[in-house]
Amino acid sequence: MEKDFKRKLMYGCGDIFGGGAFLLISLLFLNYLTDVELINPALAGIIMLIGKIWDAVSDPLMGVLSDRTKSKYGRRRVYFLFGSLPIFISFSLMWYSFGINKNYLFAYYLFVYLLFNTAFTMVMIPYNSILPEMVKDYQERTSYTGVRLIFSITSAILAGVVPKIIVNSFGTSVKTGYMVMGIAFAVLYSLPWFIVFKGTYEEKEHLVSNENPFKELMQVFRNRSFRIYSGIFISCQTAVDFLTTLFIYYLTSCIKRPSEFPIVLGTLLVTQLIVMPINIKVAKKYTKTTPLKFGFTMWIIALITSIFLNPSSPKFLVYLVAALSGFGTSVSVLVPWSILPEIADVDEIITKKRREGVYAGMATLLRKLANGITIAFIGFMLQIIGYKRPAVVGELVEQSPSTIIGIKVLFSIVPIIFILLTLYFASKYAMTQERHKILQNEIERLKKGGKKEDAKEETRKICKELTGIDYNNLWC
Repeated sequence: MEKDFKRKLMYGCGDIFGGGAFLLISLLFLNYLTDVELINPALAGIIMLIGKIWDAVSDPLMGVLSDRTKSKYGRRRVYFLFGSLPIFISFSLMWYSFGINKNYLFAYYLFVYLLFNTAFTMVMIPYNSILPEMVKDYQERTSYTGVRLIFSITSAILAGVVPKIIVNSFGTSVKTGYMVMGIAFAVLYSLPWFIVFKGTYEEKEHLVSNENPFKELMQVFRNRSFRIYSGIFISCQTAVDFLTTLFIYYLTSCIKRPSEFPIVLGTLLVTQLIVMPINIKVAKKYTKTTPLKFGFTMWIIALITSIFLNPSSPKFLVYLVAALSGFGTSVSVLVPWSILPEIADVDEIITKKRREGVYAGMATLLRKLANGITIAFIGFMLQIIGYKRPAVVGELVEQSPSTIIGIKVLFSIVPIIFILLTLYFASKYAMTQERHKILQNEIERLKKGGKKEDAKEETRKICKELTGIDYNNLWC
């Protein structure tokens, strides 16, 4: 038991990078580009969008590559070993421009953002792929995912609170503050991958696809469970992206409390961490999508309340909104990542192959593409609603009433739409613990030479519901 827990910790610490870096960038990078480097909001949004378009190429191809990699360290773990240095270099460069002429800032930040996304893909796609090989049990996978997400949320708390504290400690030397912050977090995000490398393992034998990679990538959409999973993942993460990207704009422009950013965000993230073990227990007892119902109800209440907050609102209301939002963001993290490992099991009954990398690549692609489109959209909308940039770094600008209303709509009403979409897709997701066991038993039976015509009627029905394909056309 002690050895198993140690392995969970060594596996889970990989999401110090995944959970922290992604949130830190969502919270601060667009604002850093517009208010520190003074780049036009629309151009800053384009940087984010192009980065995600690059992910549209690199993520799924990395998934295919990791499925087919052969090395003495395995097909996934080799990337953990060699990914640390690119992470450190790329994340450090994102927060300092070396005095580059303002006419070249767009090109510089586009380059370093593409470099960061490449490093992120290099380690996170194999990381998201390795759990189904390590752990076969339905409940144990949830346990591993839970430990991983505790690391993720703890890292997110650091990412939400500490960066602004570091930057603010440098007073008017804001750019120096961002540089120091970038280097500090680059160290934090790069070092754990040596631990992940030591603490994970893989199956030595697996059936590798020899199909055209692009054809193989498109095949994932045959899988009904993956199509529904994509709807859940994209919808809930888009809601989170609107919240995190606009958080600093909402605090600064709508309720005029920019100095409280670390505390308010910390309240949200600490709540997210506290309720995570409860959500894990609920997911184990019922289904993996069950925690969405209560968590999202609390989040919707918070978002509606945020519309009515203003600079004179009591502090406790601001913190209450943040805490209630933490219930929703907690389930937004847990549910998609706990579901993903079983999607590859559904694929195996379709294709006979273990293609975790392909699914992790496509899932990460869809998530980051949606993130890029969302942030680009926010950048354009800030321009449309008349958001005024500071003339100099650190200046507080008074926004017009219509701009404040626009920010509130983007911060509250739009996420509610995506929350409701998530609940719709979740209602269509058919996997349960019992059905997963039936699916795995059928895969094992077929692996041992069992005949398809001998399958029970209940098994046929469940396989069709999970895959969206008639049983007779499976395992081929």
